Amino acid sequence: MSETTNATADASDFDAYAILELEQGKLADADAIKSNYRRLALKYHPDKNGGDATQFKRVAVAYKILSDPTKREEYDKNGVDGVDKVDILDTEIDISEVGFANTLVASMISSLGVNIKTAVPMKVLESVRSGKVAIARVDVGCKLSESVKKGEIRMFRCALSEDDVRRGVVVSVTSPVGDKFKLLKFDGDREVGGLELSLQEVSAKFDSVKPKRSHAGFYFTGAQSFNYEPLSAVKMSKLESRDLAVFHALDNWTPRECVSTHAGEHFFGVYGDNFFEKCKFEFEVFTVGTEVGEGKTLDTDDIHAIEGRLSRKKDELMKFEKEYLAAKVAFEKAVLRHQHENEEVKALIAAREAAYCALTLPSVVKESEESAMGGFTMPTIDANAFKNFSFANPFAKK
Repeated sequence: MSETTNATADASDFDAYAILELEQGKLADADAIKSNYRRLALKYHPDKNGGDATQFKRVAVAYKILSDPTKREEYDKNGVDGVDKVDILDTEIDISEVGFANTLVASMISSLGVNIKTAVPMKVLESVRSGKVAIARVDVGCKLSESVKKGEIRMFRCALSEDDVRRGVVVSVTSPVGDKFKLLKFDGDREVGGLELSLQEVSAKFDSVKPKRSHAGFYFTGAQSFNYEPLSAVKMSKLESRDLAVFHALDNWTPRECVSTHAGEHFFGVYGDNFFEKCKFEFEVFTVGTEVGEGKTLDTDDIHAIEGRLSRKKDELMKFEKEYLAAKVAFEKAVLRHQHENEEVKALIAAREAAYCALTLPSVVKESEESAMGGFTMPTIDANAFKNFSFANPFAKK
């Protein structure tokens, strides 16, 4: 039995809104759901003194349902019975808790192109909140080459001016070798209450760029930017046919949570998400319009233009899918009719030939030998005509 099933074993007692302590109930917005989940997950995490593993699982399942618009709609209509079967590959796992054998299996599956979703361990977030993690300073316009071990976090702080915020700020992390990582943003006061996770970006591999690399970033430019994740193998396998994949290619095209920021000191973290090896990465903070030499500047115009086209393309595909499916049904009917017409034409031609063969007089029945010989009469010879006939031998001696 899965953790999801365990956490929802008594469906009558499972109230996702109550578990996340959402007073607004079904009117609760995404921010309230996320905020309450983080607070309760820290409160009940099994690694903490006084933690509650069962309640932690219930909180996690409740959040998974309510944070997904589709699952939330199903839950509101049919209760937990409609959403309690969750694909394991769609569930975030804590690599630090699954052991070596399971980590090895996950690594092998991931190497085949299947995206294994992982969660930042609560003990890591707790260590940041309690101030146990060293924080390195990064100035705007600087790039650092760093590394972080699997399951650990490297923290950075950067002071942004009013001018920086006005121009637009990009916080970018790139792994030149394609390592997996998460880019995190923390808010709060280190002295009062500690730092709390507020934003998270999962690294994405850029397979079409040579050499391949992985990237994540925060784009505080005042314009909407988007995240993209290819269609998973699990969802691909559920499609009725492979030709429908193009219509779902942008299913995981989602807007990033934050488009702007404020002046002041900001805290970021890079969490190593590889299954075994440490993660190598480059961390940089710069403003839009920064000159990089040879008359070139760093701007996001191309990104926004292309992402705008992709957003429109997603809407176009949703409309075209209905047209395509209607045309596909009509085509399948046409194919069936084509087969039927082909078979019917062959059958009619055969029937025609048989009809022509049937249009003839009945065969004559054999009544005599003469008729059997086709009416031919053997001629007779009159022997009397040769009585007075003599034959002289020209070679006889005289």
